[in-house]
Amino acid sequence: MSFYDENNFVQAEMTPEDEERYDKEIREIIVITNDSSSAAVGKRAQTQILAAIDVKTNELNTLEGCLVWRTTEKEFQSRAFFKRFKKGTAYRVLVRKQIAEGAIRNNNQYYVIKVLAEGETDDRLENILREYRREVVIEDEALGKFVLNKDLEMFEGSMLRQGEKISLYLEVEKEKPETWNDAYDNLKRFVSELEARDAEMRRYSAQWLTDLANDWLMDAAEEDEEPEEITQQSFAERIGLCEISVDAEGGYTVFYSDDDMFWGHSIQVCGSFDEGIESAEMVG
Repeated sequence: MSFYDENNFVQAEMTPEDEERYDKEIREIIVITNDSSSAAVGKRAQTQILAAIDVKTNELNTLEGCLVWRTTEKEFQSRAFFKRFKKGTAYRVLVRKQIAEGAIRNNNQYYVIKVLAEGETDDRLENILREYRREVVIEDEALGKFVLNKDLEMFEGSMLRQGEKISLYLEVEKEKPETWNDAYDNLKRFVSELEARDAEMRRYSAQWLTDLANDWLMDAAEEDEEPEEITQQSFAERIGLCEISVDAEGGYTVFYSDDDMFWGHSIQVCGSFDEGIESAEMVG
């Protein structure tokens, strides 16, 4: 028995919200998935697709989109939805298409009714997958090599600072190369000013989060224990810079490790060149 036959593609019933969101017509399409893993918000799971072909009309829809389904309790608890669809693979499926409204008139989202076959593909889909997997790189002597993550729409790189690796990201619009240069120029500016910016972000984070760190410290202490209070100075010294993300408009998001003051959570600092630091919070 194939994993993808009617009996094994078990899913929960569509909700009334789903019934309204997707067209009543059942269509047969061939899709090709990207290289992201399937995910779920609550029990509504989805896997990303690069394109879809309507079998009846042979029309190709090149908008990126997704396949959606409602997981059963068993699938959700076992996290089996992660493996429901393979990466970079073609599938022939019966679906209901999302109803087109306003900005999503040319949408490419489908609710899965049944998976008919795996691996049955089309040259047009294979060409799209090949182009999707073609490496796109920005590289120069200043910060080295950045590779475009097409799913997240950001270039990914790294740098060493005082022997520690810092992840670097450029948030871009992948179809607009002009945003690539703007984001890269902004990152170079940020890194050139890093000593001063790092010191400022540490002070700002300490100002807003030291009291919270002490609350967490007391929650972790034994009844008869009196832990040493975390000061703003010690907070600023303990956190560790680990990630910088900059966009084309000059916005930035920076992450620090917490030295276990928040039991392994991260500290996120957000701001922009124009407005300066705007927030610092514990996340994760």
